Amino acid sequence: MKPYQITLLKMGETRVPSAEVYWMDRLIGWEDLAFWACLIYNGERRVLLNTGFPRDISALHEHWTTWAKAATGEFGHVPVVKPDNWIVTALAAHGVSAEQIDDVLVTPLTAYATGGLNQFSKARFWMSRRGWIDFHAPDPEVPQLPRHIVFPPEVLQYLTMEAAGRVHLLPDEPVEFIDGIQSWFCGAHHRSSMVFNIRTSVGSVAITDAIFKYRNFEQRIPLGISESLQEHYRLYAQLTRTADLVVPLYDPQVAVRHPSLRIGELC
Repeated sequence: MKPYQITLLKMGETRVPSAEVYWMDRLIGWEDLAFWACLIYNGERRVLLNTGFPRDISALHEHWTTWAKAATGEFGHVPVVKPDNWIVTALAAHGVSAEQIDDVLVTPLTAYATGGLNQFSKARFWMSRRGWIDFHAPDPEVPQLPRHIVFPPEVLQYLTMEAAGRVHLLPDEPVEFIDGIQSWFCGAHHRSSMVFNIRTSVGSVAITDAIFKYRNFEQRIPLGISESLQEHYRLYAQLTRTADLVVPLYDPQVAVRHPSLRIGELC
């Protein structure tokens, strides 16, 4: 199997309270986040990891800013999404159409990752079985995100009707579901949070939403917005054992460490 090259696509940005990023480490202040999608290609197969925000971000804007105001007393957590951040436009800038995508991977099930799923008419969709079940049959004793913040209504309708036969649910345990791409449930951030290990010319590249910034992983600091501290520590230990390179899906420093916005070479 040919190794993949990963191209990083910026989907938008925001500023969040520091306490959301670093558990019991920074309780005041704000942190910049950048949202990344990944075009994964090996000359034969085109795979996309996450589809960014929906075209209409008003619901997410209201949800985030209302929470931030209540939590900090300040106005913030505003999603900033430029026209060229729309997933179809971002792919077109690299000469790729939505119809050319063979598979779409999603982590987590939240609108900033699921927002463009309904643009892909031929792709197979891969997401956490646990997260999909948690969305459709939530534990009544555990607080949940509003349903429209997980899937924009038009995206949910698309996945459960027109594209239902192309939705594939991934188990918790590690599985190589596409040649050269392995998934496993990590949790920690959401019940739908996954790690995707991509085989590249520079080794195994692990990509996950359960690490916001490099500092989370490198200094072993769980997210402040964490559903399980234990899962965070287990995630860090597992990545140390299995990954040659870790890419956090929300760190602006991704563009500094990978200025070409590419990881690996096509062989």
